[in-house]
Amino acid sequence: MTADTLAFHAAAPRGGEGYVLLLYRADEAGQVCWREWSSEDYMAPAREGSSPVDEMVRRVEAWSRDRWTLSEPVQRISAWLRAR
Repeated sequence: MTADTLAFHAAAPRGGEGYVLLLYRADEAGQVCWREWSSEDYMAPAREGSSPVDEMVRRVEAWSRDRWTLSEPVQRISAWLRAR
């Protein structure tokens, strides 16, 4: 984790599905740019996009509620996303 980026791994509780995400600090409009790799193929090109901060927070909190394993605490990820 740096001041401008946050990387973490999210893995489904029963395996098979998972992601490595690299998030970039939200811009003034509240958009978070991200890169995402599937756990099934880390060598494949990353999917890239941007999402509103609240949408990313909801995604991470849903993973936590669904008992996904996160390499960073959900509170740390959510706080980092909301900080500008």
